[in-house]
Amino acid sequence: MKILVTRPEIDQQQTIRALEQRGFVAIGSAVMDIVPLPFKLPFEPWQGLVITSRNALRMLAPADLSTLVDVRLFCVGERTASLARELGFAHIALVVANVAELEQQLLTALAPADGPLLYLAGKIRTGALDRTLLQHGFAVCLREVYDMVARDALSDAALAAIEAEALGGILLYSERSCQILLNLIEQAGHSDKMKNVIFYCLSPRVALPLQGLSYPLVVADAPNERSLLACLENGHN
Repeated sequence: MKILVTRPEIDQQQTIRALEQRGFVAIGSAVMDIVPLPFKLPFEPWQGLVITSRNALRMLAPADLSTLVDVRLFCVGERTASLARELGFAHIALVVANVAELEQQLLTALAPADGPLLYLAGKIRTGALDRTLLQHGFAVCLREVYDMVARDALSDAALAAIEAEALGGILLYSERSCQILLNLIEQAGHSDKMKNVIFYCLSPRVALPLQGLSYPLVVADAPNERSLLACLENGHN
């Protein structure tokens, strides 16, 4: 069974290896590229560093890291936490599954009087974490450190598999990547060749662009890749 991996290239190989270990044929075709944005970090006695994607950690230069590795880290995702450990962060205070849970935990565990929070994020993001924290009296320094830029075409290998109707499934990790993928398929004139392709989505939110369409759809039980890949292994194909 051929599976299309839509993640950015920097994250593709780990997913491709995981698929191949499970007996699937993986085809890589990123639908977005990670683009660094210029930013400057102020020097403050931070109460904590808030990270909702490991892409933000990837943007930190050595000089930035040296000022932040001793700050308490509050993050989304085990892989974000794993990268933080590799980079030398000494105090990973909280690791949660999604931004909504992070918001609730921060509001419960922290106090505005204990100091400002540094929030490193992408230019396009879900939720309004910084605004919510500000509304609750926190001093929040938001820095947009990267952007996710849509690609203008799928890879040749992906297009060939779709055209030959040889694709069995597609792994999707964000609502935006799902919408971009649908746009690229329509742009290539292959929408009619997708009726038997299963769209494997990380969460119900990721699947929102598929509402009203007749494509087969499977949503992971939990918003992590382990659960997503389990859908393939458990016969949802």
